Amino acid sequence: FFRNMALVGSTPVAREDEVDVDVTWEDQQKICTFGRLNQRMLEIQQEVKDKKEEIEKGNDAATEIYIADDIKYVMGEAFVGMQVDEVEELLEARKELLEGEIETLEAELVTIHSRMKTFKGELYAKFGKSIYLENE
Repeated sequence: FFRNMALVGSTPVAREDEVDVDVTWEDQQKICTFGRLNQRMLEIQQEVKDKKEEIEKGNDAATEIYIADDIKYVMGEAFVGMQVDEVEELLEARKELLEGEIETLEAELVTIHSRMKTFKGELYAKFGKSIYLENE
């Protein structure tokens, strides 16, 4: 049984399902580009997640400032005493900045997904089950 199997990535593929195709320089470029796009996609997804968590923490802080008597806002490595309305403005400005960055990153994700879909179609058309381009 194992004699008729080959490994593609970590997925076994039956030898009769493999397509014997020469890998050209252009194919290798497409594979490498797909890999870079995939890595960038993962990085962007993590950035978006981190920014959404930061927005959530800012929202939590905005609700907590009303019960505090003495408010210290962190700027760089220093704590600065501020009034409630000043802190609200800073938190709102930071939230707007993060939301804008998230929109930009999500637009980049759409572009990356489109390019990856194109490469995936071309590579699967040529290599069939001999190539594995899915995230696990």
